[in-house]
Amino acid sequence: MFPHRLTDSRAYDIAQAMLDGSNRHYRLLSETNREAKRRFELADWHGQQRAQRERIEFYDKRVEEAVERLQREFDSAHLADDTWQQVKLHYIGLLADHHQPELAETFFNSVTTKI
Repeated sequence: MFPHRLTDSRAYDIAQAMLDGSNRHYRLLSETNREAKRRFELADWHGQQRAQRERIEFYDKRVEEAVERLQREFDSAHLADDTWQQVKLHYIGLLADHHQPELAETFFNSVTTKI
């Protein structure tokens, strides 16, 4: 059932923590991609291969970090469904002006699935 009121004061903080995780992932991935040009220009092929392996693992690592943070700070495994519905509503609101809303939404889904 869809919540009629936002009654759980933790919901916004949880949504923000999840968005922080998504933003961290995007920032680190972007940095690595920028470094790829430099490695190419230097013909650092071993560095390129290492970076490719790291990029493949990036997403899973960021999801796991977010899951661990939510568990540590909010005991996420024991939150009621109503709270998660409120978290989702806050998260949607946070994405209104976000630069990568589709990526952030996918991140939210990955994190909540892991929990």
